[in-house]
Amino acid sequence: MRETFDVMSVPFGRSPGISLLNKLQLSGTLRGDQFGLEGWSAHAQLFRFDGQSLSRRLGDLQTADNIEAVPVTRLFEAYLARLWGKGDRTVAVRLGLIDLNSQFDSIDAASLMLNSSHGIAPDLSRSGLNGPSIYPVTAVGSTVTWVRSPRLTLRLGVFDGVAGSPALPHAFLAERLSPHDGVLVIAQVDDHLDKDRRIEGGAWGYTAATGGVADPAAHGRGAYLSYQGPTAWLPRLSWWLRGGVANGRAQAVEDYAGGGLVQQGTFAGRPKDRLGLALAHAVVGHDAAALGGTHRAETSVELTYQAVIGDRFVVQPDLDFVHHPAGLAHAPDSLAVGLRLVFVAAHPGSLKASDPGDPTVPPDAL
Repeated sequence: MRETFDVMSVPFGRSPGISLLNKLQLSGTLRGDQFGLEGWSAHAQLFRFDGQSLSRRLGDLQTADNIEAVPVTRLFEAYLARLWGKGDRTVAVRLGLIDLNSQFDSIDAASLMLNSSHGIAPDLSRSGLNGPSIYPVTAVGSTVTWVRSPRLTLRLGVFDGVAGSPALPHAFLAERLSPHDGVLVIAQVDDHLDKDRRIEGGAWGYTAATGGVADPAAHGRGAYLSYQGPTAWLPRLSWWLRGGVANGRAQAVEDYAGGGLVQQGTFAGRPKDRLGLALAHAVVGHDAAALGGTHRAETSVELTYQAVIGDRFVVQPDLDFVHHPAGLAHAPDSLAVGLRLVFVAAHPGSLKASDPGDPTVPPDAL
């Protein structure tokens, strides 16, 4: 169980005021080894979100708070997994409701930040008729992960072309599975240069038209590349860069560039705390900007500090300045200042509040 509670104040922006956001997650995995089904597992996750939109106050496009959603209780993931092999050469297959972002376009160091672009960038997250299969609504799909060597991992995913059902945003489970929706295909290569440095490169595309802002017959497609690793000149300091391109005739965001720094143990006596600084720059396509009367590009600068209070509780003050918010027409520069509180409970007790991932997810390698 993970409980995330955010208190965010907007002192200046489109609609100054305070937004409260709360997300409760429950997840678990049943391993088939206990029943003589070696390599099999079943994973499920559901969440409940309550609160007000921070993005409406900021007018932003990139979603400054990564737990924001419509108020809903939802079955988020439910899939079967099968793992073949051991050690550094395995193949894992998953089938069901799957969070694409748990396996694709995910940067460990960037996960400290609250802005959604550092979890999955908007050139991919803003694609499709209802977004790809990510929070807050997933799609039926299947993924194959081949850990070919300690250095190289290959990933392939095929998902329903429309996540959930756009007509039922508050549904616990809504998958329309229309043949007209086509599929989203995504592939990624992970190059682990060493235990701390990694390069990820991926490409994705929809087989059906995605109702583009400029061309209703346009197909969403794109590619991305990222790097993460430690710096050589300052201990315990990691950095990352991520860039992506997409078809601007099929969606609003056509280019993205972002990056940041995260240092652990910045202050004496606080070895587990982390300090982060990040920038996210999303470029809106000419047609989308002209049609919506928005800025051509949006830039977010975020500063955050995560204070670890034991394994089960963290406190994280956060500041996010948004220059030229592009989510709404004529939105002025905005600032969000707030506090995130995270509490976790688990059995067995391996879950840590400072870890944004889900440790119950079946591994790709054993």
